[in-house]
Amino acid sequence: MRYCRHGAVVLSLLALAAPAAAQEAPPIAYETFTLENGLRFIVHEDHSTPVVAVDVWYDVGSAHEPAGRTGFAHLFEHMLFQETKNLKKGEFDRLVRSAGGTLNGTTSEDRTAYFETLPSNRINLALWLEAERMAQLAVTQQNFEREREVVKEERRLRVENQPYGESFMVRDSVANDYQPYNHHPIGSMADLDAATPDDVHAFYKQFYVPNNATIVVAGDVDVPQVKELAGQYFGWIPRGLERAPLPEPPPVPRLDGERRVTVEDKLANTPLFQSAYTIPGHGHPDTYALQLLTSIFGEGESSRLHQRLVKDEKAALGIFSGSNSRIGPGLFYLIALPNQGVPIERIEALINDEVEKLIREGVPERELRKAKNQLRAGMVMDRLRVQSKAEALHHYRLLHGDVAQVNTDLDRYTAVTPAQIVEAARKYLAPANRTVVIVLPAQKAAAAGATPMPAGK
Repeated sequence: MRYCRHGAVVLSLLALAAPAAAQEAPPIAYETFTLENGLRFIVHEDHSTPVVAVDVWYDVGSAHEPAGRTGFAHLFEHMLFQETKNLKKGEFDRLVRSAGGTLNGTTSEDRTAYFETLPSNRINLALWLEAERMAQLAVTQQNFEREREVVKEERRLRVENQPYGESFMVRDSVANDYQPYNHHPIGSMADLDAATPDDVHAFYKQFYVPNNATIVVAGDVDVPQVKELAGQYFGWIPRGLERAPLPEPPPVPRLDGERRVTVEDKLANTPLFQSAYTIPGHGHPDTYALQLLTSIFGEGESSRLHQRLVKDEKAALGIFSGSNSRIGPGLFYLIALPNQGVPIERIEALINDEVEKLIREGVPERELRKAKNQLRAGMVMDRLRVQSKAEALHHYRLLHGDVAQVNTDLDRYTAVTPAQIVEAARKYLAPANRTVVIVLPAQKAAAAGATPMPAGK
């Protein structure tokens, strides 16, 4: 199982996508229907291979967790693979794999996702399993305690015992003014320790209900077949209470001044520089230019930051740029790992200079075209797998509020102009909208006489 977090794999040097100017992402045909209990279905027929993907997204993530109970959505990602009324421990995984399938789950701020890919003649199995955990999960003391320890160990491995791991949580907390997003999906140790089975059962009854879920079925299936099976396996499950909406997010960009924090990391051998800028949610018109900006700054060896910091100045071992996909306000990241002996201040100056240069001098059409081709190539590749197509249908339904945009979104990227790129950089990559996090190895922090925030505090 895994929680979903942009930047969890930091400093991955992204391979330059092959030009795809002549390629277009083929459209995804789909039909939708809703059961009387509010459970939504999106069905995509693809008879090219005898495979089906069944993806269930519950509209609950870390943003919906009550105060003092952070990590519940991620805990449930694990709990739903455990016992139900008709399944013993380990049977869910065993049944899917013995049928030749794969399965997993992910958690983000906005949703929790579960997915299986199986031979299409086993679609009944996938739908029965999903109905089992939607309606008949066994929230026992033993299951709860076991999975809580698994989640705590995952936090230790991914965050507390990972160089720079804590700094990403510090960055997001410092940069974020939207309360539902100011804690990490993996949760805190204190909140996990304080949780009880009664808390878990209440969370399950509140959020894991048909009217808070959407199921995408993609692959070698027929719509009438899926409708019949949907009613058979899910029609009996009662509708739950309607979920209260999250509070309205504050406007972005925030322009109240730069925020800075230094983090002491006992596991790091090398400093790390991070800058983060608040940006609007994924459905906002400006996100198209911002997404292309991440490519211009940091995707591939021909990107601006790689050319300047890694190749020309030899100041950095690696760079990373990216942004996260959320319904509400997100963050745009620029990250660099300095070469040995290069002051962190030098890294910061070079990155800021590249941002200012882009705003001052603009973006050549050929450079923007390359970024668009990289994005197009990724979308074309994603249309080759039914699992990726299922995820795309979910993405546009949840983050854009309109599943139909799955077939029109590329046009919006293609329409972005160099002037819009510059305007997005000027508007959002402003110093007053910036959060700077500098990670120093513990010994270097002590030598510098700094008083940094210790990781894990």
